[in-house]
Amino acid sequence: MYAEAYRRGYDRVVAFMEDRDPEIRVPACPEWTAADVVRHLAGISSDMVEGVVEGFASEEWTQRQIDALADVSFDEVLVRWASTIDVASERLDDMESAGDAERVPSALGMVPTSALGAMAISDILHHEFDLRNTYGDRSGRDLMDIHFAAAGHVRSLRGPFSAYDLPTIRVESVDSGMGWDIGRGDPAATLRAPSFQIMRGIGGRRTRGEMIALGWEGDPDPFVDAMVLPHLAMRETSLRE
Repeated sequence: MYAEAYRRGYDRVVAFMEDRDPEIRVPACPEWTAADVVRHLAGISSDMVEGVVEGFASEEWTQRQIDALADVSFDEVLVRWASTIDVASERLDDMESAGDAERVPSALGMVPTSALGAMAISDILHHEFDLRNTYGDRSGRDLMDIHFAAAGHVRSLRGPFSAYDLPTIRVESVDSGMGWDIGRGDPAATLRAPSFQIMRGIGGRRTRGEMIALGWEGDPDPFVDAMVLPHLAMRETSLRE
């Protein structure tokens, strides 16, 4: 399951970047060019092959990937990524049997090794749309994999909601038909939005105002500040996505 989704993301990113200027700055990652985004993605693939997973998705782990390929041309980065993607994709479906620890430190804290597949797919999806936004492309927002990532993002909020002792809310994807309760009681509010907006919002690509402007039933104010992945923050300026 993970292998196929990760390979699909790779294929889309490589096809999208063909004949585009890779030195353009990426608004969602303003310190990076498009080439740097691809360096990061290629670095993840290499790390999967080599079993370098401690600190997954942390700033240090990510920066090391960028630094390792900083002097490598964009074309060569693509060549290196292509050389690792098959093994990396397959590894995401087989992390535990490959002899890795049951839990590893990550940007989300200690997580089961089995969770790294979903995290890797979410990462490549977000960066795909970071790249699409950079070049003004609005396509691809109905991908099946987005529904999968949105569901995972919502489930990731259960820990923060519990830590903040927040009431239950319900999140519903209007285009997938899926819905999730965050909490155990009756929902005090409901958010209804497309999976793409749910994924991008919880994934730190929306401002607080943009999150409030989504389809809420009930008062969003008590909840909205907690509706972002714990290692991320809401944007201060809009991506105009």
